[in-house]
Amino acid sequence: MDENLQYYLENTIVTKSAIESRLTHPITKLRYPTRLVYDLLKKYASDFYKTGYEPRFVSLAGLRGVGKTTLLWQTANHIYQNQHKDVYFFNVNTLKNLGIDLHIALEEFQRHILKKRFNELSEPITLLFDEVHDDDKWSKTLKILYDEARTAFILCTGSSALLLNQTADLVRRMRIERIYPFNFSEFVTAKTCMEDTKKTVYPEKDLSNELNEALFYSETPQEVFQKIKSVEYKVDRYFSKIDSVNSLQLKELWQEYINYQNIPNFLFFKDRNIINDSVLDLFKRVIFEDVPKLKPTFADFAKIERLLLRLAGSDEINPEKLSGIIGVKQNEINELIDILTKAELLNVLLPYGGLDTKIAKNKKAFFMSPSLRRALLSTLYGQNLPEQFRSKLIEDIIVMYLRSVLTDDVISFLTGSKEANPDFVIETREKPVLLEIGTGKTTTKQIKQSNVNCRYGLLVSNGIISPSLKGDCIQMPLSWFLLL
Repeated sequence: MDENLQYYLENTIVTKSAIESRLTHPITKLRYPTRLVYDLLKKYASDFYKTGYEPRFVSLAGLRGVGKTTLLWQTANHIYQNQHKDVYFFNVNTLKNLGIDLHIALEEFQRHILKKRFNELSEPITLLFDEVHDDDKWSKTLKILYDEARTAFILCTGSSALLLNQTADLVRRMRIERIYPFNFSEFVTAKTCMEDTKKTVYPEKDLSNELNEALFYSETPQEVFQKIKSVEYKVDRYFSKIDSVNSLQLKELWQEYINYQNIPNFLFFKDRNIINDSVLDLFKRVIFEDVPKLKPTFADFAKIERLLLRLAGSDEINPEKLSGIIGVKQNEINELIDILTKAELLNVLLPYGGLDTKIAKNKKAFFMSPSLRRALLSTLYGQNLPEQFRSKLIEDIIVMYLRSVLTDDVISFLTGSKEANPDFVIETREKPVLLEIGTGKTTTKQIKQSNVNCRYGLLVSNGIISPSLKGDCIQMPLSWFLLL
C-alpha cells in the first residue's frame, strides 16, 4: 500500500482529542455553539442506532462557510459520547490532493484498518466524509458503501446541492439537509456565547414554528393577529435577554447580522473590510472550483463575475438584456443562473401565475446571503451603500428565510410596476398570502391595490414598532420576522 495512503488511513480514526480540537476555538477555547439543525442530525443518528430507522445516509449541502463541517463534527461528538466509539473521518479533498481515488481508499480501509469487509460488520460504525464531491466518482462509491455497510451511519458534506443530488442512484438512499446561513436567533446564540458563555442567549422554545404557522398557514388576518399576540410575551422575553448582555445593542446586532455576519465562518472576523474581502474570495472559490465541476465546458470565468455583479445591482433576470451586457448567448445566461443557484450563491424565484406566466416572464435572483450582495457592491460603492441597495439586502435575508421555512414551489414574486404590487406571494391554503417588505415603510397601499385574491397581506418593515392589524393586513416589525 502507498505510504501516504497508509498514513492517511491510520489517521481516519476519530479520537476524543480530535473531536475536541474541532469543536473549540483554538485561541479562546470557547466551544462552537450548535445550530438548530443539529437536533435533527442527532435524531437521525440516535434513531438509526437504537431502532435501525432510516435515514442512515445524510448529506449536508450549502454555501461555503455556513458551518457544514462543524455540524459534521458536532454530530460525530454526539455519536462518540452516546452511541459508540467506532467513528472514522475522511477528508476527500486531501485524498484528491494525494491523487488517491475514494473507492481505492475505502478498499484499503477495509483491508488494513477494519480488517474485514463492510458487509461482514455486525457492530455499528460511523463514517464521515468532508467535501465528498471532490472525488469524481463519489456517488457510485458511496452507493456501493451504503448497500454493503448496513450497520454504518454515513454523514457527508458538500458545497453544492447539485453535486450532492446529481445521480439517480442515491435519490432513495441519501437524505439531503440544506444548510443555510445563520438565522438571527442562531447568530445571537453564537455572538453571546463568544461574549460570555454564562450569558448565552438561546432561541425561545417553539417560537419560530409558532410564527411560521401564524404568518403563512392561518385562514384569516384576525387569526394571524391573535396567534402573533399570543407569542408576544416570548418575543419580549427574548429581546430582554439580549438587552441584558451589556456589550450588545439590538439595533447594532441587526445591522451586523444582515450586512456582515450571517455566514458562520465570518463570526470571528472583526474588520468589515476583511469580511468583504473574504466573501469575494468565497465567490472566486465557487467560480473557479465548483463551476468547472458543474459545467466543464465553460472557461470564461470573467463573464460569471460580471453576471454576478450585474445581478447585485438589479435582481431581475432578463436573459436578452444580460446576454448583450455579459457577452454570452441567452440560453447560456439561463444555464449560468441555474449553476449559480445550484452552487448556493443565488435564490431564484419565478413570477406568480400559471405555467405560461412562469415560462414567459423574467425570473428574479436574490443572493443566498445579503453579505454576498454587499461584498460585490462594495467594489463599486465602498462600505456606505446607497439606500436602494440596503433594501435589497433585506430582501435577500427575507427570501433566505422563506426558502428555509417553506417549500420552494409556494414562493413567487409579483411582476409589473413596483409601486402597484407587493414583493412576494406565498401560495399556501386555497388563496395565497401577499408579503411586502419595507425599510421604514408603514403603509399597506401596495397590498391593498394588488388585484391578487388573497387571504391577507403581511407588511414587514423596520419602520414598524409592534404588530398591528389594519383591515386585511398585518403589520409586523422586521425584528419579529427575523425570529422565524
